[in-house]
Amino acid sequence: MRILPLLIAGAMLGGAIPATAQEAPAQDPNAPRAPLPHDRGYDKDSPRTEAIDAAGRPGVEAANRAALDQSNMQAAVQADVQQADTAQYQADVAAYRRAMRAHHRRIARQDARYARQERAYADAMADWRLQVAACKRGNSAACNAPTPDPANYR
Repeated sequence: MRILPLLIAGAMLGGAIPATAQEAPAQDPNAPRAPLPHDRGYDKDSPRTEAIDAAGRPGVEAANRAALDQSNMQAAVQADVQQADTAQYQADVAAYRRAMRAHHRRIARQDARYARQERAYADAMADWRLQVAACKRGNSAACNAPTPDPANYR
């Protein structure tokens, strides 16, 4: 309960300070002021600030020109690099596509070879089953015949 009176007093005091600040007479922002004992660097334009700035202006302009020249040179170099990168990028894409086509051709050849091997094995197994069935029926020639070789079915 001790905090409640402090909060009320703080709220009343907080409301009183802005009210007194608003009652002060408004000053003209363009009215002349007393010169500062030192230059803060952000005074309004005046003959004094113009005189201070005039001494360093040639150096600032030279630095600005040097920075602009360097920026222009970097932009030109960047454009050349980007142009070279674009050409290299296109060459890389073309090389990748050639490699993928060659790879796909190899895969297609492997798939065709695998399909032939699969058919040869299936044909050999079908003949072997017929041979076993004939052997079980008493055909001694089928029993003595060699097992079918898938290599012979290609």
